[in-house]
Amino acid sequence: MPKRSGNDLLIIECNSTKLAADGIDLGAAFTRLTNNDFARALLPNRRIVLVKTSTEDKLMRDLAETFNEHGRFRSILIVGHSNEAGLELTNAPVLCGWGALGKWLKPFEPEFIFLVACDAGRSTAVRQLFEPLKKSLRDVYASPVKLNPIQAAPLAVIIGELLCTGKIDDANSVTARLVSYMNTGGPIYRWSYDETGPGAEIPAKSWDDLAKVLDFGPWDLHQRIDEWMQRGRRSS
Repeated sequence: MPKRSGNDLLIIECNSTKLAADGIDLGAAFTRLTNNDFARALLPNRRIVLVKTSTEDKLMRDLAETFNEHGRFRSILIVGHSNEAGLELTNAPVLCGWGALGKWLKPFEPEFIFLVACDAGRSTAVRQLFEPLKKSLRDVYASPVKLNPIQAAPLAVIIGELLCTGKIDDANSVTARLVSYMNTGGPIYRWSYDETGPGAEIPAKSWDDLAKVLDFGPWDLHQRIDEWMQRGRRSS
């Protein structure tokens, strides 16, 4: 079984056929991006594995085979449709609760989980995810509101740094998320267990409330600037 290092990432695309139909199969896109010649030269020892889910039975087999072949993964990126109650893990009509998802991931002993999924960064969802993983999981990065593809960019930047250096610099993480928020209007939170565990319910709930204030919905600063400039030309 391969030894785990800082250069490993498990990507799970939930109900991948639907994601592809919706044009948000970002896990496959990230895999293609990291498989080009430049990325391979930059990350010579990186280990990136993509699992596409469809049915629960197939998911169980795929995760078991992935663990048997590759062992633990330090980082996991999950892409899927979700809400505060759970994740659309397969094509089944019932959502997989965040606590149940944590149990699915427990054998991999992840330290970092990145969620490209709507409302996955709300305190209740994150608290449930942390509970079965609290012995290994350090941080969860996710959006506390509806997430649009353009708003997932800072997660790619943070994951890239982790794959390159084996760590996440807090200042770089804050900068990437702040710049993205200024450009897209979508907040990305970083949660640690201490911020969601016992006794932290009230402060965590305050962050949920703040997310509603911070959320400006989908927008693109560069597109807005271009529109403003065009209006200015037409009026002059």
